[in-house]
Amino acid sequence: MELNAFHIFLTVVEEMNFSRAANRLYITQQSLSGHIKRLEEHYHVRLFQRRPRLSLTPEGEAMVFYSRHILESEQAMVARFADLTQRSVGILRLGLSHQRSSAFFPGIWSRYHPEYKNISVRLQEKLTSPLLEDLLAGDIDIMVGVDIPPLSGLETVLLAQEQMRCVMNEVLLKEYFPEGWQDMLERYIQDGVDLIELKELPLILLSHPNRLRQPVDQLFRKHNAIPNIALETASHSLLYQLGCHGSGVAIANPLSLYEQIRLRGLPPKECHSFLLQGMPKRSVSIAYRKDAEKTKYMMGMVDAIVEEFNYYTEFLNRFSL
Repeated sequence: MELNAFHIFLTVVEEMNFSRAANRLYITQQSLSGHIKRLEEHYHVRLFQRRPRLSLTPEGEAMVFYSRHILESEQAMVARFADLTQRSVGILRLGLSHQRSSAFFPGIWSRYHPEYKNISVRLQEKLTSPLLEDLLAGDIDIMVGVDIPPLSGLETVLLAQEQMRCVMNEVLLKEYFPEGWQDMLERYIQDGVDLIELKELPLILLSHPNRLRQPVDQLFRKHNAIPNIALETASHSLLYQLGCHGSGVAIANPLSLYEQIRLRGLPPKECHSFLLQGMPKRSVSIAYRKDAEKTKYMMGMVDAIVEEFNYYTEFLNRFSL
């Protein structure tokens, strides 16, 4: 029996709809039905109950269990062969968010690919929760996520601690605090910014429902303060540019600052970035299953990711503007 038949079967199980599964696999529904029929004939079982709605039979439930183990074993075998010879082709499935992929993967790739040219990397770009589900189900090999919960079956490595920052041009401090702006600047560099102290200044915030906006709103509610919101935007790029050029105090996550500075180069010397006091820290970690085959090329990807995030942390420390 061809391994592809097990993959097709599991796709039907995930969709519980022959038409959607066929579209997802880029094959005709007739071809898909043929694969399922051949599986049933080969093992002398009935895998699906068609009426009143599509559902698995007891034999189908057993087939799900064994199909996953068959495909995982085949993947482990390919991984082992890829470690043994450069002529073999291995597949590594990596999950991370779209923004982190854009910001970090070029650096990860430049570290990883020259040494593992025979490995095909498949990126899955999702948020942490769906990536964690994929990892636990064996659909990806490695993930990078935020605040990954401690689970007994996972190996996790802390990559970075992220805390929200404000971006402002010192011209704003001179305008609003002409007498004490220099002392404030020194204090912010040393201790970070108390956002409540700047509530009268025009603020540039991420728009709802971005989850990074929530702690900012919570802070103002806690202090019974009404912020002076000049602009709400979903654009990290616009937020950074306007904050740097003195249009307001921009509240940004360090990842977007890192990405913007790498894309645009260092900002003018009057533009500063400060940690925001009272903001929660988010833990960025890499995770993989403890029972996964620890191939050389998989651990090579772990090392490349750790190196890239070390650079990220050093970069942010160096350019606390």
